[in-house]
Amino acid sequence: MKYNGVIYRPPVEANTVLIPITEGCSHNSCTFCNMYRGISFRAWSLSEIEEYLLDLVSVYGNYADKIKRVYLVGADPFVISAKSLLKRVELIKKYLPNVEVVSMYARTDNIARKSDEELRCLKEAGINDLYIGVECGSNETLEKLNKGYSADETREQCLRLNEAGIRHCNLIMLGTGGKGKGLEVAFVTAALENEIKPSKILVNTMSAFVGTELDEEIKTGKFVPAGEKEILQEEYALLKGLELENTYFWAIHPLDSVGVEGILKTNKARMLVTLERAIETVDETLYKKVSRVGTL
Repeated sequence: MKYNGVIYRPPVEANTVLIPITEGCSHNSCTFCNMYRGISFRAWSLSEIEEYLLDLVSVYGNYADKIKRVYLVGADPFVISAKSLLKRVELIKKYLPNVEVVSMYARTDNIARKSDEELRCLKEAGINDLYIGVECGSNETLEKLNKGYSADETREQCLRLNEAGIRHCNLIMLGTGGKGKGLEVAFVTAALENEIKPSKILVNTMSAFVGTELDEEIKTGKFVPAGEKEILQEEYALLKGLELENTYFWAIHPLDSVGVEGILKTNKARMLVTLERAIETVDETLYKKVSRVGTL
């Protein structure tokens, strides 16, 4: 099967079996993102997915029965109705009978379109570990980024996921507020995360890729990005403000200048020391954001 566009998945899912379900992004309007520009959104049909699964099983052979976790490819496969998602999970388990966890990206607004009962049914079917682009806890900032939903809406929907027993992994971006806003954004983001209690927090640094609205806003002076020292100060304040002992904090994305990761209960102090040293020694005149060229 030919997949239209680039396949993206969270770095922590590097060893997970990937199954295409959708192409493109149903929103595709965030100012900072060009990952799905030029790709029309569509959901794969059941027959297309089955053809892919037949090929997958032929490649994996007997190992197919040992696969327990799969990741559904697309910017937000959770946009599909609960009924359609359940049919796709049923089809996956027909060919991969021992799958226990079905993971994917999910937008806040697509969670909101599903009832509490539908969320419980999806959980029972094995859907778990939804990756949500929270980005930050500032409503004002999210509106400027044209995210399509607010931090308040994310709070409401993540609490609904908690009630349904569905784990969520929150994607946070540093630098979303721009110059002079780092600490302010860090404080509200930490407060949001403490309330919604994600199983994982995945951190990357916002970058203005060529051709995005954000890139144009920087060129015209409408948006002034934070320097690397402020980015690190924001990350330090965010991490320090988190009160989530069992949450895994992951900040070793290629866009992050300093890598830290670990379970907050046991590794938070060590990570804070690393960031503190980086803040004290960073030389912004030598640091270049190569991420401003191209895409991820």
